Amino acid sequence: MRVALFGGSFDPPHRGHVALARLARERFALDRILVAPVGAQPLKPDSAPASFEDRLAMTQLAFAAEPGVEISLLDAPRADARLNYTVDTLETLRRELSPDDSLFCILGADSLLTIRKWHRPADLLLACDFIVGARPGFELDDAEAALPREIQARTIPTELPATRLLELTSPDGRRSRLYLLTDLNEDISATEIRAALRGGEAAEKVLAPEVLEYIRAHRLY
Repeated sequence: MRVALFGGSFDPPHRGHVALARLARERFALDRILVAPVGAQPLKPDSAPASFEDRLAMTQLAFAAEPGVEISLLDAPRADARLNYTVDTLETLRRELSPDDSLFCILGADSLLTIRKWHRPADLLLACDFIVGARPGFELDDAEAALPREIQARTIPTELPATRLLELTSPDGRRSRLYLLTDLNEDISATEIRAALRGGEAAEKVLAPEVLEYIRAHRLY
């Protein structure tokens, strides 16, 4: 089985999130995509305007029509109130899978650019293969420059369409792959969406109608 974790704040979940999940599923023949809203975002501990419950509900609405997508509580708020770290979530998920299963992690380009600030970034990038959705103008060189210094990267060929590939290697010989999807043309920012909603601007083009209705009904943002 081919399984991918797609974590994030999803505050709110928008068209770009759905497009990335759909493209990853199609290109990598993924059997399951676990979309996991994060309980406590380590890099944004005090910045989530919407509660976890609201973000979970909106994510369920946004991905309801997507085959192969499951909304997961793997990254839900922890009982001990500790922060959620993606490397821990991937390690938990790996233990639940069969040794024959393939595990991927889906990221947007903006998230990759901050990867050095993440918890145990080298271990994270070597925990599984990564599928990164490019944004307009984002290149493989940008991805390589964002990697932790202890990770070595080299470009290798791939037969996948509109995809560029880096092989990542650690000093102790661990390896993983980072796939950059170059045909994802969604340049959408959740921060900008929240600002637009606060200003009364229309968001119909970037949010599913059900998500927008939920936001209005619950007076979010």
